[in-house]
Amino acid sequence: RGGGGPSGLRVAMACVPRRRRVAAALALVVAATCAASSSGHPLDRFHELVDDPATTVVRGPGSVAKQAEASSGSGAADAVAAAVDSWHADTRATPLADVAPAREASHGREEDGGNADDAIEAIVSSKALGEPKPCAPCDGCSVDWAAASLAVSRSDLEGCRGHGACGVCEVDLRRINGTYGLKRLGDNVKVKRETGASAATVLRANGVFSASELESAGLSAERATAASAVFETSATNASAREKGNASVSVPASPFVKFVCIPGLPRHGTECEPGVPTRAETRLVTNTESLQRLSDFCGLESISTRSWVARVVGTAPAGLPLDPWSVHPDPVPVNQTGIFSSPARGIALSALCSRPEEGPSVLESVPSHQVAQAAVFDFLFCAGDRHTQNVYVADDASITLIDNDNLLGEQVYKPESSAPESRACAISSLFLPGTMESWRLRRSKYCGNRLGTLDYRCHVGPSGEVALPLKLRTCLRFFAENDAETTANAFGLLERVYAETLKRRASDLLQDGLAEALRRAGLAEKKISDAAAGERPVGKLWEELDEDGKAKMMAWRDSMWRPTEPAVCHGLVPDWSDAPHDWRRDKTFEGGEGSCDDTGAQIT
Repeated sequence: RGGGGPSGLRVAMACVPRRRRVAAALALVVAATCAASSSGHPLDRFHELVDDPATTVVRGPGSVAKQAEASSGSGAADAVAAAVDSWHADTRATPLADVAPAREASHGREEDGGNADDAIEAIVSSKALGEPKPCAPCDGCSVDWAAASLAVSRSDLEGCRGHGACGVCEVDLRRINGTYGLKRLGDNVKVKRETGASAATVLRANGVFSASELESAGLSAERATAASAVFETSATNASAREKGNASVSVPASPFVKFVCIPGLPRHGTECEPGVPTRAETRLVTNTESLQRLSDFCGLESISTRSWVARVVGTAPAGLPLDPWSVHPDPVPVNQTGIFSSPARGIALSALCSRPEEGPSVLESVPSHQVAQAAVFDFLFCAGDRHTQNVYVADDASITLIDNDNLLGEQVYKPESSAPESRACAISSLFLPGTMESWRLRRSKYCGNRLGTLDYRCHVGPSGEVALPLKLRTCLRFFAENDAETTANAFGLLERVYAETLKRRASDLLQDGLAEALRRAGLAEKKISDAAAGERPVGKLWEELDEDGKAKMMAWRDSMWRPTEPAVCHGLVPDWSDAPHDWRRDKTFEGGEGSCDDTGAQIT
C-alpha cells in the first residue's frame, strides 16, 4: 500500500506465482495502452482498417507469451481475449483489428504487435457457440430493420445475430400495388407486378415501419400510417401529389408472407385457423436460421432482413388464387407471418420490360454487390435466384428477396431414403454453371445484358474472390466445427444442412469460389447426365407428347449446366466506393479488350 513506485510493485509481484505475474503484466500493458487513447482504442499507425489493401495482420498482444504459457496456464490467453474485446468495443463505428503496414514497419511487432489472424478468428469462433445478442428487438411484430442492419455493420467480428422474439399483433394487411417503376425510367413508365407461382400469399403490412426510417423522415408512426393509407410508396409520387400529399414522404412498410391462409385456397392449399402446417413451421424456422447465418457472416446487407410474428388481421378481397382467378371476399387471418424489409426499386424481370433503359441500369450495378450476391447464394445454397427474386433500385443497387427456401430446403426431402444425395442444389443468375445463369447467358431480354450479372464479369475470368475478414471467420467456424454444433448454434432445420454448409465453407477457404462451385454442382450434374440421353431435342414444348415432356422435365429438374465463358459485352466493373474489393486480381478492369466479338469474356 505504501510502495506505489516501481520498486514497491516489484516487491509485491515477487510474491505472486510466475503464471499470475505474466497475466498481471499483460493486463497492465493492455490497460496502459487503452488509457493512452481517449476513445479506448490503441489508435496508432499499426492500427488500420482490416480491409486496407496496404496492410497485413500480424501477431498481437500476448501472442508470444500465450504460446510460451499455453501448457502451464490460461492467464495470457485471457489477457489476449480481453485485449481483443476492448479493441472491438461496440462504441467504435468501424471495428478494428491490429495490423501493421505490409510495406513498412511490420517487423519487430512479435511481442507488442497486433493479434494474429488465426488468433482473432479462434477467439471469435469460440464465442459463436454462446448465446448471441440480437441485432434489434421486436416490438409486437415490428423490427427496426434499418437499425438491425446498422448494428451488423458496426458490430465486431463476434457480432449480433437475428432479432428478439416477436409476439402477436394486429396488422392492417394491404394488397401489393399492381404496378411499380423507377424514377430514372420516367414517371409514366410503370410495369405490372408478378403474382408469383408459389402457394404463399404476400401482402403489405401497412402501419409497420422501421423506427429509424421514421425518425429520419421526421414522422410519427400515426402520421406515417395515415399517409400510407392514401398511397403506398417509398418516396413522394404522382398519386400523392394528386391527393395533396406531395410534401409527405412515407417510408415503405414491410412485406409479410403467409404460407397458407385459411379460406384462401391459393393454388389449392388448405389449412386451419391458428394451426401451423408442417410447411409453415419449416419455412419459419429456415427463415430465422438464415438471418442468423447471414448476420454472422457479414452478408446480410445484400438481402432483405426477415423475422417472424403472429399476425391477426384481414386479407383483402381480390387476392389471386392462381394466374387466372381471384378470391372475391376478404378473409380473416390469424397465422404466423414471415416479414421481410421492403426492397427498393423493381424486379429485374420488370426492368427488362423496358428494352431501351434496362441495359443501362444493369451496366451500373455496383460490382461489390454482384460479388457479394454470388457468395451469398453459393454459401447459403440459393436454388431459385431468378430475375423476379432480385430487385434493382434507381441508383442501380440490388437486393435479394424471397430467401426462405435457402440452405437446401427447396430440394431436400426428409422422407427420402437417400436425402443426402440432394441436400443442396444451387441455381443463381450470379453463378456460372447453374441453370438460372445459363438461361440468362442466352436471354434476349435487356439486350442480352442480363448475363453481365455473372460475377466473373466483375472480378475477372478466373472467378477467384478476396474474402472479407468477417466472412473468413464465419467460414472457419463452419469448417472446423461438426455439423451438430453448427446446427445447434444457428437453429438449422436439418443436420444435413449443416453438413453441406461445412463442405462448402471448407472448399471456399481451401480452393476458392470457382472450384468450390464446381464441386457443389457435381450431384446435380449426375441428375443432368442421367436424363440428358433421353432429353428430346429440336422440338417446341407444345410439340412434345406426355412422355417427351416428362423426359424434358427430368433434365430440367437438375440445377447443373455447363460452365461457359461469361457474356460481359465489354462491361467495365464499378468498384468505386466499394466497402470491400472482392477482386483477387486487382488488375482486372474489364472493358472491350476483355471480350471477343460475341461479347463473351476472354479466359
